[in-house]
Amino acid sequence: MTQLYPVLKVNEQSMLSLWQGLPLKCIVVRLQDLISPKTLKPNKTFFRIKKKGGIHNFLGFHKNIILSLIIKDELIAKCDVKKYAEIINALKPDFYITIDGTTYEDDEEKVAEKEIERCFLETKELIKLCVDSKPLGLVKGRTKKQILNHVFLLKGLGINDFVFHIGDFFRNNSTTMLDRAKTYSLLIRKYSDSLILYGMGSQKKLFEFSFADAYVTFNHFVKARNGMRYSGTNVLEFTGGYKYEIVRKNLVEMLKNIDKMKPQKKLIEGGVCLWEAELEEQELVMSHIKVPVRAV
Repeated sequence: MTQLYPVLKVNEQSMLSLWQGLPLKCIVVRLQDLISPKTLKPNKTFFRIKKKGGIHNFLGFHKNIILSLIIKDELIAKCDVKKYAEIINALKPDFYITIDGTTYEDDEEKVAEKEIERCFLETKELIKLCVDSKPLGLVKGRTKKQILNHVFLLKGLGINDFVFHIGDFFRNNSTTMLDRAKTYSLLIRKYSDSLILYGMGSQKKLFEFSFADAYVTFNHFVKARNGMRYSGTNVLEFTGGYKYEIVRKNLVEMLKNIDKMKPQKKLIEGGVCLWEAELEEQELVMSHIKVPVRAV
């Protein structure tokens, strides 16, 4: 059964108890909430967590916690491995999502390939610096070949649990982009022990992507900030302003929607396994993979 792993904004004191009383197996904390957006230095929230001895003690949540290194594009080039490691080792999360990168559909192929190489090399270095938390491999790429290439590079580092950032594919409600998101996600799922879809907030598409093991979402905050609340899978306007009660209500409704999904995984459409079409692609990629060995 697909799980919901909600993001918790640790830099908003009024929202820290959002998880309490809810049937959550895991929550997600974002690195970008722990650094200054201008200097990228650790902020006051980071030092409060560090003083408490880690994120579990700080929140009082003693199930799994994932630290997401997915950050805004303009920050990616400014962060380095040592900075990531400092925050991971201070927070002591159970898991962290590996190095983020910018690979977009309109990028030139060589540009995206270079970015994947950088992500791989920095992840390799990060794993050596963070031995007490487990990496979840963030897969990047703008083609099926690049997606598979990155998957197998990460598997070469001993990573078998993957994350795919799916949120951007839902923008503009493009059928083409949604189909592409499903194709890429299924491809990764085939070669993983588990798959987390990051940014999966659409309540109308939950079942279509239920082959994933978990969804990470920030939508309970986003909808509340935009004056909206969930009622089942529907979105209603409200005038009460951004506040704890609405964010909590949104999260509760999203959990209910997850529970209503049928447990079987929708892997076959029209009697044809969607993965079969990828086998030839896998063989092609496997024969051309070149593992970078140079230092960053």
